[in-house]
Amino acid sequence: MTKGKKVWIMGGAILALLVIVVASVKISRKNTVLVQTSVVKRKDVLSSKVTASGEIRAQEFVDLQSEIAGIITELPLREGAAVKKGDVLLRIDPIQTEADQASSRAQYDAALAETRAQEFLILNAEANLKRDEASLRSARAELEQAGHNFARAESSFKRKQLLHEDGLISRDDYEAAQNDFKSAQSRLEVARAQASQTESQVKVSRNNIEQSKASAEARLANARAAMASLTRAKDQLKKTTLYSPLDGVITQLNVEKGERAQPGIMSNPEATLMTIANLSVIQAELKVDETDVVNLSLGDITEVKVDALPDVVFEGEVTEIGNSPIQSSAASQEAKDFKVIVTLRDPSPKLRPGMSCTGDITTDVRNDLLVIPMQALTVRDVEVDKDGKYHPPDVNKQSGRVARASGSGEDEPEKKELEGVFVVGENGMARFRDVKTGITGESEIEVLENLKEGETIVSGSFQTLRTIKDGTFVKVDKASKTDARKR
Repeated sequence: MTKGKKVWIMGGAILALLVIVVASVKISRKNTVLVQTSVVKRKDVLSSKVTASGEIRAQEFVDLQSEIAGIITELPLREGAAVKKGDVLLRIDPIQTEADQASSRAQYDAALAETRAQEFLILNAEANLKRDEASLRSARAELEQAGHNFARAESSFKRKQLLHEDGLISRDDYEAAQNDFKSAQSRLEVARAQASQTESQVKVSRNNIEQSKASAEARLANARAAMASLTRAKDQLKKTTLYSPLDGVITQLNVEKGERAQPGIMSNPEATLMTIANLSVIQAELKVDETDVVNLSLGDITEVKVDALPDVVFEGEVTEIGNSPIQSSAASQEAKDFKVIVTLRDPSPKLRPGMSCTGDITTDVRNDLLVIPMQALTVRDVEVDKDGKYHPPDVNKQSGRVARASGSGEDEPEKKELEGVFVVGENGMARFRDVKTGITGESEIEVLENLKEGETIVSGSFQTLRTIKDGTFVKVDKASKTDARKR
């Protein structure tokens, strides 16, 4: 074979090989996806924050409501006035309450007089009982004397009856003895009846005493009831004047002199006459979502921005975290909010209760940590081993995986939903890797395990992250990079 022919054969072989290589590369990369990428980097400081809205309030405040109805006759202070504890805030017309007090006092005095009269009746009944007991003792003595006289008369009559039968005494003596016996018997019966009557009178006197004592208890109970009514009337009269319960400022005044005050009840918030607040300590009352409140702790540093003062940031700390959700009229299946109180450290005198505000609560701060963009995180349903660990599959052995899935006698592999990222290799292939995350910042999230500094990961677009598959070849979208640098 000539030298030229050999050159032509070798050249053809090399050309065929190049064609095969180019064709295989084109085939392998025919599904290349345009993506946006980011680099795993180390950051000096990352702060995790919870943002919530709410309103400014005073730490100590009270909504004053009247406990009685009436016309306001005196209102010496205006809204914004400073007050001291015990200062008179307003007076309500006392005519009706004074009349009620006078009526209650009269009823109490009458009940007390009846109680005293009943006590005298008891004393009289006890005296009558002593008299009747003395009469009973006398009647029993007379009964005993009559019994002795009857026994003596009966004995004398029996002796004379025997003598008369023997003819030893005259008939006149016999009849005289008989009359004496009958008289003694009659006196005995009278004495018995008198003693029985006196015993009954004693029982009646004792019953009268018990009845009088029961009546006295009833009169005493009436007196107590009248005393309670009098105490209530005094309290109602006292409540015609409202005093300040604390030192502070009248931040809201809802009534004017001459208007009618209505008793305050929960279902009638319009009954609030005024609000007094101690403005020495100002707080922000925030509504925090139930998914965020679990991350809060007492003492967490908070930056509060007030809508009315947009250029000022107030620093404070969490001093109270609600244990129960805020009650609302919304359906129970909706997300719930919890009340969180932030006490401002250096409040401005321009702050007023009720102003709208927003609080950024710092829940955690970490230094020198690895971070990735939050949008790079995605979730995949992947196969795991019996210990629940994920092992990236060999994308070059698709046939083996198919065979295992359809093989006979083998259990289907367990699947688990894992959070992770797609790491871009030097060959441009994106591989899914599960990661363990830590705290979350505004746009970045901490990575604790399974990523190294400097690795390239897929960070967009959102639609791409939803649909990209493990083992897909990717290409960086340079147009997106240019737009990002311009922004």
